[in-house]
Amino acid sequence: MAVAGLVALGTPLPAQAAASGPNVIAPVGTVQAALVTPKPHGKSADHRSAPFRAKDPTALRTAKARAQAQHSPPAPPTPVPASASLFNGLNSPGLSAADQGYQPTPPDSTGAVGPTRYLEFVNNLVGVYDKTNLSELSSTDLATFTAVPSGLYTSDPQIQWDPLGNRWFYGAVAFNGNFTNNYLLFGWSKTADPSDLANGWCRYASPTGAIIADYPKLGHDANFVTFGDNQYDGSKSGLPFVTADIWAISKPAASVTTCSGSVTASHFADATHVLKNSDGTPAFTPVPANTTDSFANGYIVAAHDVSVTAQSKVMVWQMTPGPKLVAKGDISVGASYSVPAGVPQPGAPYLIDSLDGRLTQAVAHNDPSAGAEAVWTQHTVAGSGGRSIVRWYEILPGTLNIRQQGQLSSTTDYYWNAAISPSIAGNDAMIEYNRGSSTLLSLIGAQTRTSSTPLGQMDAGEVLLGSSSAPDEETAFQTNCTPNPCRWGDYSGATPDPSNPGVVWGSNQIDGGVIFGFAQWQTQNFAIATNGPPPSAPAAPTGLTATGVSTSQINLSWNASTGATSYKIQRSPDGSTGWTQVGTSSGTTFSDT
Repeated sequence: MAVAGLVALGTPLPAQAAASGPNVIAPVGTVQAALVTPKPHGKSADHRSAPFRAKDPTALRTAKARAQAQHSPPAPPTPVPASASLFNGLNSPGLSAADQGYQPTPPDSTGAVGPTRYLEFVNNLVGVYDKTNLSELSSTDLATFTAVPSGLYTSDPQIQWDPLGNRWFYGAVAFNGNFTNNYLLFGWSKTADPSDLANGWCRYASPTGAIIADYPKLGHDANFVTFGDNQYDGSKSGLPFVTADIWAISKPAASVTTCSGSVTASHFADATHVLKNSDGTPAFTPVPANTTDSFANGYIVAAHDVSVTAQSKVMVWQMTPGPKLVAKGDISVGASYSVPAGVPQPGAPYLIDSLDGRLTQAVAHNDPSAGAEAVWTQHTVAGSGGRSIVRWYEILPGTLNIRQQGQLSSTTDYYWNAAISPSIAGNDAMIEYNRGSSTLLSLIGAQTRTSSTPLGQMDAGEVLLGSSSAPDEETAFQTNCTPNPCRWGDYSGATPDPSNPGVVWGSNQIDGGVIFGFAQWQTQNFAIATNGPPPSAPAAPTGLTATGVSTSQINLSWNASTGATSYKIQRSPDGSTGWTQVGTSSGTTFSDT
C-alpha cells in the first residue's frame, strides 16, 4: 500500500446544518446502486463511444455554421519563451487508440495524481503509472474495470484522487445499442493504492432505464461523491434532451477498506423536476468541482447553454448534508460567450469539433490570496476572427463573484479542449490545451500563473508537450468525421499534485495517422511546475585580483557575475588540492586573514 507517502491534511471543515429555504432542492428520487464484480477478460459489447449530444442539435449546427463564417485570415505569430516548465522532466505518451485493439474515438482523456501514482482513464482503457517516472504499472479494459453488465458499451470515464479519504473515485456511463438499458457507473479504491485493478476497487452500477446519463462529470467534497449529467430519453426517436441532473452518493469512511453490497444514489432532477438556472432557463452540463482540500460542502458549476444565443452567466449550486442541493445563483462573467467554430487542419478537408461552449471540468481549493474557497474552470468559446478561444475563470462561489477570468487566444491559431487547475498552494494555476490551425497540426501546450501574476493573465510563453503527426480524418469504420467535424476530446484533465505545491498534472490528446480506418489518437501525460524553470547558475566570476597586504592578509577583488547574489571564497595551499572555504561575500571584495 502507498501509505508512507501520504500528505497529512486537516480534518473536514464543520459541515453546515441541513439547508432549508426557497433555493434548496430536495432529491427527487434515490436509486440503490448494486455492487458489481469484474469477470475475467470481460469486455464491452464493442469499441464504441457515446455520440456527442447537444441540448439542441439543430440550433448547434446553425450556430457552428455561423461561427465558421466569421473566419478571417490570420496574422503572423510572435513566439514567446515559456515561463512554465516540466516538473522533473515528466512528459510521456499515455494510452492510445492502438492499445488492446483499436479503441473508439474520441478518447475522453483524463487523469488524476495521488501520492505515488498517476491514473489515466480513456475510452475504453484504464492505466496506472508510477508517479516518479510515468512508467505504466498496470492497465485493463474500461469495461472489465467497471464490471459493466454484459452486452453494454462504456464511455465518458472520470477519475479523481480524494486527499481526505486517501482513496480514488471513478465514474463512467454504460449503455446498450439503442440506449434503452443504461447505467451510471461509479466506485472507489479500497485503499490509497490503485494498482490492483481487479481486486482493489469497489464498483457500483446505478440503473437509469431508458434515460442515458450522458457526459457524467465527477466531483467530490468532504461528504459526497457527486455527478452532473445531461439526460436524454432513449425510448424516443432522436433521443431528446430531458434535463440536466445532479447526483450525490455518501463517501465511504476513510477507515473502510471493504465494499458494501449496495449504496444509495440520490438525484435532484427528472422530466417533471427540470434542473434550472437562477434565471429560469434549463441548466446544461453541471460540473461538480474536484475538491482538493478539506472543504465540506462542494460546489457545482454550469455555463448557460449557447446553442440558440450567446450567454454571459455561469450557474452555481452547492451540495449540503441531507443531501440537499442549494441553488446559489447565477454569476455574470462580463463579456458574452457563444458557440466556437470548428478547428481547420492542414492536409485534410475535415474540421475538429471544438464542442458547444459547455464547461468540461472544475477544480476547487482554498485560495489564500482571496481568503476563500475558489473554483477554477474553463470552456471553449468563439473568439475574434472566427477562431475558437479558451476562456478560464477563478470563481468565488461563496460570494457569487468572479475573482478573475482570462482567455487563451491567438491571431493565427485555434485553442480548445483545455483543463485548468490550481496547485495545492491554491493561488497559482496551470492550464493545458490543444492548439492548431489550417497550417498547424494539433498540439498540446500548457501555460501557468503564480500568485504574483496580474489577475486574469497567464505568464508569458508555452510549454510544448506533444504534436500530432497527421490530421484527424477517419471516416471508414467509426465515421468519426462523418458528418464533419471530427470528434475530439471530448475533454482533457488537470489535477493538483497532493504532495508538491506548485505542481499540476494533466492528460490530453494528439493525433497520428489513420490505420484501418481508425483515427490514431495518442494521449500524453505530464506534470508542470507553475513557478517556471529554475534559474540558470551564474557563471564563475572573472578578473580575480589578489593583493598581498602582509604575511597574514590577502585582499581579493573580482568582477561581478550576472545573477549571482553572493560568492564563496576558498583557499588552497598549492592552488590545486586541499581547497577549504574561508568565507563568503555579497559584494566583489574579500579580505583573507
